[in-house]
Amino acid sequence: MLTDVFTVDVTKALEAVEGWLSDYIRQPHSELGRSGPVCPFVAPAMDAGALEIRVRLVGPTPSQQLVDAIVRCALDEFGEVGWKAGNPNLRSLLLVLPDLRAENLHLLDAAHSALKPESVRRGLMIGQFHERCDEKAARNPAFEVSHAPVPMVAVRSMAIHDVLFLGERREWFEEYVNRFGSRYQTSRSGIDPLLTTMYERALRRHGREG
Repeated sequence: MLTDVFTVDVTKALEAVEGWLSDYIRQPHSELGRSGPVCPFVAPAMDAGALEIRVRLVGPTPSQQLVDAIVRCALDEFGEVGWKAGNPNLRSLLLVLPDLRAENLHLLDAAHSALKPESVRRGLMIGQFHERCDEKAARNPAFEVSHAPVPMVAVRSMAIHDVLFLGERREWFEEYVNRFGSRYQTSRSGIDPLLTTMYERALRRHGREG
């Protein structure tokens, strides 16, 4: 009997993810354009038990509709996890798609683009990671920061530094202002000067007052 089954070693994939988190994401990188690890939130999240890793299989012939649905469900799942950490800013959900093959990685990029408006409306940020991802570092547009050995999508709560990613589109910036605008109005001490610059630039771009 002929079958069209694509097998995947999930254990090996998860080991690759763990190595990527410890050897890349939690480490500094010379091309980031700043000091500190690639993602400064991952180490505290892992230490607090606030990083949830789950596996989703897409099968041998995934469709855009299926990958979109997986990412959309991740937004719902984020609110349903029994988080161990009390600090909501540390919570991150990482969906691993170990059988999404190289020729189908564009489906994950397209899902990210399609679902980002919905995620922002929910006060969440999503990011895709895979071996061909061309997402750039916020402070160095020459550095493709989101390369990973296994396809993944991450969901986390919106944070104050996300003005780096939300300033260009008005509807995204409005969501950001609703959550963090008061921080810039009361006291800007302790806020990275680059964030203040990007915030003020977005205010001008969208015709808003500070």
